[in-house]
Amino acid sequence: MKRLLLVFITLTLVAALASPVLAASSRRGKRTFKKECKTCHVEGAEGGKISPLQKTQAQWREFFKKNQHQVKPDVWKKLSDKERENLLKFFLDFALDSDQPETCG
Repeated sequence: MKRLLLVFITLTLVAALASPVLAASSRRGKRTFKKECKTCHVEGAEGGKISPLQKTQAQWREFFKKNQHQVKPDVWKKLSDKERENLLKFFLDFALDSDQPETCG
């Protein structure tokens, strides 16, 4: 019984410590946006300016679910699943209807 309890506690501890590492990060998403997206998505550039403030959270979810950068799908496919998750988290955290809409940089 003690051994089973020890295994359970160990697994719970591992899961608790791993979950923040596995969770999407808006900070890493912003970094991905600056590195991979911003060259084409600034004022006057080929893709036009894009900012989290341009859509609501629901609209960003829909874009990430369906659109997936239809204009240049190779750009989208180049990103890892984790990078796309982080990017979505960034757009959701600073969307037009979020608690903390991004107003600069």
